[in-house]
Amino acid sequence: MSRLRVIASPDVVTGFHLAGVEAHGVQDVEAAETLLETWLDERETALVAIEDGLLAALSPGLLRRLEASETVLYLAIPGALAGEVAVTRRARIARLLRRTIGVQISFGAEPEGSAGER
Repeated sequence: MSRLRVIASPDVVTGFHLAGVEAHGVQDVEAAETLLETWLDERETALVAIEDGLLAALSPGLLRRLEASETVLYLAIPGALAGEVAVTRRARIARLLRRTIGVQISFGAEPEGSAGER
């Protein structure tokens, strides 16, 4: 890969910039789709990390183009779109586990907001 690029909400791109990563802050899925279409059309060689909320909202046609591309590879990273309800650490981990292994994990009776969520 010649580049690592990140597409995320504007409130998290500064951290990626500080790490030296090319990051693009987008307000909505349409802006993310425009970036991806440009890179696909130009046959850019890159690994694109996309916030999972944005990735889930991409149009099916663009998602098929991404999956078929040999030059633009992508992966989902955890994140929250602006305006989205805050997701607890426990809920995010459970969602990632469910998506990865296909099984819903329950963390038991640990109360919401406990020390285990920090």
